[in-house]
Amino acid sequence: MGKLSNLWKDGMKTKLIKSLIFSLICFTTASLVFSQVKVDEKTSLTYLKNNLQVLASDEFEGRETTTRGEKLASLFIASELGKYSVKPLGDNGTYFQNFDLLSSGYAMDTKMYLLDNAGSIISDFFLGEDFIKTSRGLADTSFAKLTTGIVFAGYGITAKEFNYDDYADIDVKGKTVLILSGEPYSERDDFFNGAKPTPYSNTESKIKLAKEKGAAGVLIVLDERMKSFWKLIRDYTTQPSLSFITKNEEETVKNIPIFTVGERFAEKLLAGEKFSFEKINEMIKAKEALQTFELNKKLGYDIKPFSKIVHTRNVIGFIEGTDPVLKNEFVVLSAHYDHIGTRGAVVNNGADDDGSGTVAVLESARLLAASNHNRRSIIVLFNTGEEKGLLGSGYATENSSFMKNVVADINMDMVGRESVDSLYCIGSDKLSTEFAQIVKEENSKTVNFVLNYKYDDPKDPNRFYYRSDHYNFAKKGIPVVFFFDDMREDYHRPTDDVEKINFEKILKTAILSSNIALHAANLDHKVIVDKKAEEMPTRN
Repeated sequence: MGKLSNLWKDGMKTKLIKSLIFSLICFTTASLVFSQVKVDEKTSLTYLKNNLQVLASDEFEGRETTTRGEKLASLFIASELGKYSVKPLGDNGTYFQNFDLLSSGYAMDTKMYLLDNAGSIISDFFLGEDFIKTSRGLADTSFAKLTTGIVFAGYGITAKEFNYDDYADIDVKGKTVLILSGEPYSERDDFFNGAKPTPYSNTESKIKLAKEKGAAGVLIVLDERMKSFWKLIRDYTTQPSLSFITKNEEETVKNIPIFTVGERFAEKLLAGEKFSFEKINEMIKAKEALQTFELNKKLGYDIKPFSKIVHTRNVIGFIEGTDPVLKNEFVVLSAHYDHIGTRGAVVNNGADDDGSGTVAVLESARLLAASNHNRRSIIVLFNTGEEKGLLGSGYATENSSFMKNVVADINMDMVGRESVDSLYCIGSDKLSTEFAQIVKEENSKTVNFVLNYKYDDPKDPNRFYYRSDHYNFAKKGIPVVFFFDDMREDYHRPTDDVEKINFEKILKTAILSSNIALHAANLDHKVIVDKKAEEMPTRN
């Protein structure tokens, strides 16, 4: 019995040792898989400050897409990625994903003029002062010197189900149509759905209908809500539009003139006519039905459209995963590095928008590359053209071979202002309950932001979920989260400078984003998608 007892004891010891070793291995693996990035706060803050001081300097000229400033910014970002040992994932072994765009617009001496019955000029109207371009399409050069009659077409709506037709008693063929924004007032659910706007109030649908009716031009009176933003809108719309080059380019650029007009334009146009602009506004306030009519005056066009091919680029790097199989799947950290450039001699440096997100992704890249604990590969994507309509991320998501294996996108756009303790969190639960939980879990384990989910409300009029680069991933059914500070005071103004930046907040955002990326990269499965992608709702 003694020998047997000793053997039994030795066996139990061996089993116990093996069990402890196995437990230690499991614990070590778990610690590795869900470990957090190590951060030296002083070092990270130094990197963040130095990088943003370069990117948001006057020398980078506001980083507008396709400009010299954009190229300088892309070179700087690429050089930093090289220092951090982040591998290039662009064209031909570089960090750059190059692509072409169509730049189009109207020359600044474009104008229109008003003619009386005798053909004499009554008033001149100037681009950027009295009117702005509305749609991305440009008027064909055949309209450059056009003279037309003018018809006031109310709201420019035909809605048979409501027995409503602004075009019933007018002929607009070959004429310029003047249209109000919005739709008829209603408190009845059976007439334009009461107070809730219908798709008939959508500007694009009004333009489409006017074209179908044979209009030679469309003028849309500035929405009452947008009057306070008139200067900002003018500054934006007088810049060239950038768009992808379509295969059928002729259809893209051939169009009738379509412009938004200010109050002065509308007042001059309707002065002395059946109803003045003032009278029409009185009728709207009194909730009276509007009458459509042809004006006695004519409108002359002197418009000068242009278009040309321009070159631009995203910056892309990656931190290769440690797992031989999972490294072929990707978690993306993204930010847009472009801004709105210069206006006159004034540089819009865009320190917060989106210099803050750019340096946050750079710092995440540095931290993650140093830790090298990611089983899946992590891509850092610096998009251009966000300010022009999410163009860079649109190109990347449609033309990158890695897209079919992307499991999540973490996007940062304006993360360096407002409270250091809170951050808006947008979109994390739109596609994946699991990803939303990962965001909350990593936040509680690391920086403990007060995450504000206000802008996830589908009824929120700001529609931020659709307005930054993550949306191009979400459209493809890829789980996303968008971090945002909602800074408004200096938004798209030259006062968005480094001096106002809270670098501690950027660092906290970078830490949170890095750990979310690491968590998603180290799961034994892809982030579970249990919801359908949302389509962008029609703008009213």
